Amino acid sequence: MTYAETHARRAITDPSSWAMYASHERAKRLIIFVHGFLGQTVSTWKEFQHSGRVGQWWREADMLFVGYKSTRVNVASVGHLLIRQLPLFFPTPFPPAMQVKGVAVRDDTMSPYEELILVGHSLGGLVVRCALVEAAQQWHYSPPGTERPILLSAQTRLFSPATAGFRPAGFLGLAEAFGMRGISEMYLRMSSAYLDLQPDSSMIQETQSRTKYFYEKTSEPALQARILWANPDNVVKAEGYMTDLFADSVDGKSHLTVCKPHDGYTRPWQFVESGE
Repeated sequence: MTYAETHARRAITDPSSWAMYASHERAKRLIIFVHGFLGQTVSTWKEFQHSGRVGQWWREADMLFVGYKSTRVNVASVGHLLIRQLPLFFPTPFPPAMQVKGVAVRDDTMSPYEELILVGHSLGGLVVRCALVEAAQQWHYSPPGTERPILLSAQTRLFSPATAGFRPAGFLGLAEAFGMRGISEMYLRMSSAYLDLQPDSSMIQETQSRTKYFYEKTSEPALQARILWANPDNVVKAEGYMTDLFADSVDGKSHLTVCKPHDGYTRPWQFVESGE
């Protein structure tokens, strides 16, 4: 199969920064990708959008790529948006993404998905953690009989998440890696994400403490992340949560490349598929 034969790209109207890659086969799972600071909706993930050539598991997956303006929004707002919009995409496939020029992308566009997998990189990892714990908190304090939030049915995969904050000068180092060498500290401080990603920020501390608290209260598996770290990672602090299920690192991969699969580096595909 060629790339074009396995999935069809569909732009999402609302939010307009999101994109769906709909499989031409019956999709058993939805995989949601959330990029990091200065990242791009799809290109951050290199060849993940072409994953259909890797194996049948991927050909049975629809892929939703979440985009957001990381220098203009705060972590909580992106997490809340994910919570609000998810029911449009899961468990039933998003109807507008199931057609291309009036033609269905596959024979079965109505069957519900069987799995939901959340994938975050860097700042996107913090977004995912924030959204999950917010959903857990809302449900915990809801009246008895309230339907469980859809987000809590997810499996969580994180690439070098920024959930412990940036290393000293890590933010500036990341900007330099993106070719923004002249960027100033003053400019960075105008970004909500810069403040959220300081190791002592309330966002960092509260997301960790709330995750521990609500996991103890609810035992929700979605709050237990699996993590793949870059080694060395000079951008974020490589510290997970006590609730996490699995952590490993990839030697010779940087913060920017650890999440980018290609023919010579297949570990990201394996990690998303199996969690290891």
